[in-house]
Amino acid sequence: MDNTQPSNSRKTKHQRKSPLDFRKYTKQIWLAGLGAFSRAEEEGNKMFDSLVKVGEELESKTVELTDQTVNKVAEKTKESVTDKKDKVEKLLDHGVSTSLNRIGLVSTKDVQHLENMILDIHQKLDVLIAENQALRAKLEKK
Repeated sequence: MDNTQPSNSRKTKHQRKSPLDFRKYTKQIWLAGLGAFSRAEEEGNKMFDSLVKVGEELESKTVELTDQTVNKVAEKTKESVTDKKDKVEKLLDHGVSTSLNRIGLVSTKDVQHLENMILDIHQKLDVLIAENQALRAKLEKK
């Protein structure tokens, strides 16, 4: 049995380093964890900044697209309102003209037509008066 005791009393090189190795590995695991945390924090900040930048670009594009869409819709609405307004005005003009003609009143178009006819008559009269004066002058000279 003496042989067994010295072998038990003597620890192998591997067995003697185990507690030291355990502390060493524990410290390395701890340091690795700290390093991973630090790296994750750095990468997380970079990722966050990158996401903010992408978000800003997307917002800018979205605002620009929204502005363009709003402008197009406003333009189409304005055109539509103008078209409807013109149609309503024509209908009202026609209705008023018809009503005025029924009761015997003249419309603006009728007055304009009469004004044009009077101007034509004035021009023809001016020509006739000039011709008449020219004929009188010839007759008086003879």
